[in-house]
Parts: sequence; structure tokens; C-alpha cells
Amino acid sequence: MNPNRIQNLENLEIDDFIWYIYIFIVAAALYSNKLEREYLLYNDKKKQSEFHTINAVVLTIGFFIYIYFVYRGYEKYRKKNTLSSQLNLIATILFLVAGGILLYLEVVYRDEENELEI
Repeated sequence: MNPNRIQNLENLEIDDFIWYIYIFIVAAALYSNKLEREYLLYNDKKKQSEFHTINAVVLTIGFFIYIYFVYRGYEKYRKKNTLSSQLNLIATILFLVAGGILLYLEVVYRDEENELEI
């Protein structure tokens, strides 16, 4: 079998696993929203801490997923320097940067007292 086909099949297996992780992320995000709603309704600081922790975990997982996608995009770009591979790499880098910023904000500004003022 063609080595590129084998590599594509292996990548698809990893992609399948990542989709299972996304199912976990969706469930965790929905639970986090429930906790945030309870915090806003009842001002329960424990709920606030819990939803921030869940958000930080979800964003960390997403950050590592996008590190993998950047690596894969770079490998594709290295093998075949086309406009589509360049745009793919740029897009995944932007997602990685955005995820990093969101993770930073979630960790550093997790209390309302430390909220950014714009």
C-alpha cells in the first residue's frame, strides 16, 4: 500500500480519537455552564471555582489538540508547499494562539475581582 495512504489512515485514527475527546469537551462545557449559571443565581463561590477549573482543563486539552494540528499542518506544508497547506498551517497556528490566550485569561483572571477592565 502507498505510504501516504498508510499515513492518512493513521491520521484518521488519531482524528477519530480526537473526536471522542471533543465529545468529552462538549459534556464538560455544558456542565461548566450549569455551574456558572448556579454561581450567578446563588453567588456560590464554590461553583465559581469549579466552573473555572473545568474551563481551564477543557482549554488545556484543546491547546494540546491544536499543538498536534500545528505539527500535522507543518508536516503537510513541509512535504508539499502549496497555498492550501500554507493556509492550513496559518489557521492552525491562529487557533493555537487563540487557545493559549483563552487559557491564560481563564487561569489568571478567574475571579471577578481580577476581571480585565477595557
